[in-house]
Amino acid sequence: MFVILTLVFVSLLVLYVKYKHFTSRRSIPSIPGHFLFGNLLQSGLLRGTSILQVYTSFKNQLGDIYEINLGFLHAIVVGDIDDVQHIFSHRHIYDQSDWVVELLGVLIPDGLITLKGTKFKRHASITTPLFRHGKIISNFDLIIDCTDELLNNWRSSSSDHIHCDILQQCQNLVMEIFGFIGFDYDFGTLRGTDNNELAQALKNYIGTWEFGSYLPSFLFGAYLKLSPKCRRTHTTIKRHLYRMIEQELIETPESRAQRKKTSLIASLVASLQTDEQAEERKSEEEKKGLTRREILGEMLMFLIAGF
Repeated sequence: MFVILTLVFVSLLVLYVKYKHFTSRRSIPSIPGHFLFGNLLQSGLLRGTSILQVYTSFKNQLGDIYEINLGFLHAIVVGDIDDVQHIFSHRHIYDQSDWVVELLGVLIPDGLITLKGTKFKRHASITTPLFRHGKIISNFDLIIDCTDELLNNWRSSSSDHIHCDILQQCQNLVMEIFGFIGFDYDFGTLRGTDNNELAQALKNYIGTWEFGSYLPSFLFGAYLKLSPKCRRTHTTIKRHLYRMIEQELIETPESRAQRKKTSLIASLVASLQTDEQAEERKSEEEKKGLTRREILGEMLMFLIAGF
């Protein structure tokens, strides 16, 4: 009897999981997936295919808008640039998707990309003005200087040397530029990341996200808490980010008030709540500024975005 009940329970569980997570009920184009794997096998991700190749392949088969299931991760992909621009220009209509909040919320619980509603508006009012077209253009010379440094590094190499890591070096370039623009910080990534503790920690953190994207959020969260490597990585990142915050706090209020118009770290630190406990007792609609934890989350999100 026990064996029969067990078989019935397992069968019902399998049917529930299949219906809940691996049965598409939308009219959006998709490729039928496999139980527990979704489209992982068809995508080639398990064989080393890049996300860009997967995106291109599915777009060619299904069009600009399609649904993809990677394990327990379900996503609707919008590939037309006009549609993407419309969505990001109307965030008051298109709220952040639940799966992004669940997935990235495990890694960056206080990052702008994982927030919704009033809390999103509070964070966005502090961070997004710095990324408008005019603010980026003002840093054009800095972008050129960093790019020239990378090109000079390539020119100084032997003519017989073949660069097999151009993608990684371009990622290092973006992080270097992002560090100067957003944090007034020299990450030194143009000289390589092998001896750069923060860059290595960020790389490991992103690798953890790639692994966890195939897991349910509760399993991913448990893995982050139980894995010694993940805990060390997170501790390393927090140490460096808090050091940046402390360096900014040394600046005079007048200097910070002037620089917050162009510097992300200055803007974030200028928004630091003077009494976090008092703000915590307020409703979300009444809260002003950011806590230290929220500032850390925003810094981490923008660093990952620029890596």
